[in-house]
Amino acid sequence: MEISVYKNGKQNVLFTNDYSPNHAMINEFQTIFFLLKLKRIEIITEDLEGYCVDEEAQFIKLHISIQNLTNEILSMYHEDFSIIFDKEGPFPAEEYFHVEKQFPNEYALKPNEEIHGCLVFIIARSTQKICFQYTEYFDDESEGKTYRLKYKIQ
Repeated sequence: MEISVYKNGKQNVLFTNDYSPNHAMINEFQTIFFLLKLKRIEIITEDLEGYCVDEEAQFIKLHISIQNLTNEILSMYHEDFSIIFDKEGPFPAEEYFHVEKQFPNEYALKPNEEIHGCLVFIIARSTQKICFQYTEYFDDESEGKTYRLKYKIQ
């Protein structure tokens, strides 16, 4: 996976050693409801389209596509997805704040529809590993499987 790091107005590209128990699914996972593909990771150390974080923090944008695999409308929420960094968390995606292509707080996918966008998180600048995850929750409040994509970013 290629990771773009933006610092002092310049872009540096890192190549990471992805780690996943299932190497066929390094950058994607399939639930009973949807297929998610992680297309690109961006790390922004200073400001993100005019928004700033503390010196110890940085933004991370995960560019993803989501395809509804059901024959029903699928409602999704920004807090459906979370990130763990260096065993801290999980932390949900940031609420919508008008970053280009950022998914809104709530959205719906028609049957077989595929959408593209990004989720924004805030992580520590010293972060070395991230784990992007989704946990299934059902109408009866029960918890299903947790899907994870893990990366070394330094």
